[in-house]
Formats: sequence, structure tokens, C-alpha cells
Amino acid sequence: MRRSTKVHPFQPPGSQLDSYPEKSTYCVKYLMFFMNVVFWFVSCLILAIAAYAMVEKQEIYGKISRMTTDPAAILLGIGIIMFIISFTGCLGALRENTCLLKFYYFSLAFMLLLEITAAILGYVYSGRVKTEMHNAFTKMIDNYLDDPDLQLIIDATQKELKCCGSEKYTDWERNVYYNCSSPSIESCGVPYSCCTTDEVNSQCGFGVLALSESEASEAIYTQGCLKGVEDWFRSNLLLMASIAACLPVLQLIGFCLARRFTNDINDVLAMQGRN
Repeated sequence: MRRSTKVHPFQPPGSQLDSYPEKSTYCVKYLMFFMNVVFWFVSCLILAIAAYAMVEKQEIYGKISRMTTDPAAILLGIGIIMFIISFTGCLGALRENTCLLKFYYFSLAFMLLLEITAAILGYVYSGRVKTEMHNAFTKMIDNYLDDPDLQLIIDATQKELKCCGSEKYTDWERNVYYNCSSPSIESCGVPYSCCTTDEVNSQCGFGVLALSESEASEAIYTQGCLKGVEDWFRSNLLLMASIAACLPVLQLIGFCLARRFTNDINDVLAMQGRN
């Protein structure tokens, strides 16, 4: 007598797994589905924030020479990639579509490979990475007063890390508003976030670029933020290592679930072909 199998109550009609006897398959399917739903909602939130930020400051995009230093553009790119991959995982798991599942786990494998390669290259070429970070930060300094997102990021970084500029506080001479030859009120100054005082005083850094370093150190932080970032990473190495390991682990789990589910579907198709 042929053994009958009970169809899962949430199984869509005509599903390829209607005759599959293993309950673990359903666990794999719905675990993969709900995990990707979470990431899909997160990606939608990221896209909404990025789109709102870009709409709010669309008038200044003509002044920004490099979109790679625009936080909203970077956030938009991350959101699009997350949206495509997580949506493919959701739909592939729900409809048991092997083409979508293969695209999903190949995408995860490719992203994981990129992350591992970037980590290795970052370690091997640490000096070049530091140079590129310096170049990126100085570009952000150039556009500081033109982009409100950059203002928020730079001010938060300088306040939190107690630093000023990229390599040192004199990097602010690059900015056309803070340069000593500028006719603006900020001439020869630095942003308030460089100041050592906890009180919010927008003029506390005015004129410090005309002082000696010892005199300037009485009012502002003179250490650059690259050194501040390096010191922060060293003091929070365990925390950062744990966070850095979470994303590859989640990607690996998604990859394994998708591969397992694809193999289960192929087994069902093979069983149906023999019958």
C-alpha cells in the first residue's frame, strides 16, 4: 500500500512538496521565508530613509563632486542590494522556485566571497586602506557645509572620538568656508564638534587655525579622526569582531537553507518522475 502524506496546512495549492514526507523540509522553507521577510522589511526601511534624504537635498547634488561620499547614495545602494536578495529569497521559498532559490544562494555566496576578499585585502594593504580613508574624509570635509548628512556624520564622529579633521585639525583649511583666506565668518576656524567643551557653542572653534598647535589644543581636539578611529577599534576589538562575524554567519545560514531546500525540491521532482 502506498503511504499517504499529509499536506502542510500553509502549503500553496499545486506545490512541488505536496508529496514530500519530511517535516524538516517545511521547517527549512518557512525559516528561510520568515528570515528573509525580516531583511526585506529592513531593506524597505533603508530605501525609504535614503529616498527621503535624497529628495530633501536634491538641490545640492550639483555641488557634490563625488557621489561615493554621499551617505544617502551609499544607503540607497545598500538598500537596493538587500531588497533584491531578500525579496528573491522570500519569493523563492514561498513558491518553491528553484531558479529564484539558485539566484538567491549564488548571490549570498558572491557577497560572502566579496566580504572575505575585502577583509584579506584590507589586512594586506592596510596602508592603502588608510590612505583611501584619509582621501574620503577630506572629501567629506570639502563638502561639509554643503551637505547636511555629512555635517551630521562628521560632527558625531568628531564629538564621539574627540578628534578634529582627518589626520590633524589643520585639514579644515581645505574647506572653502574655514580657510583663512575665506571672507566668511567661519574663516580660520573649525566646526563646533572639534571643541573640547561639552557646551554647544557654534563659535568656539573660530580663529583656532591662526593659532599654534599648543594654543589651539586648549580649545579644540588636535588629534585627527583616523587616529581616533584606530584607537576606538583597538579598545572595542571584541565587540567589532562579534558584529563583523554576524553578517557572514547570517549569509551562510541563508545559503545553507536555500541549498537544502533546492535539493529537497529536486528530490521531489525526481520521485515524481520515477512514479
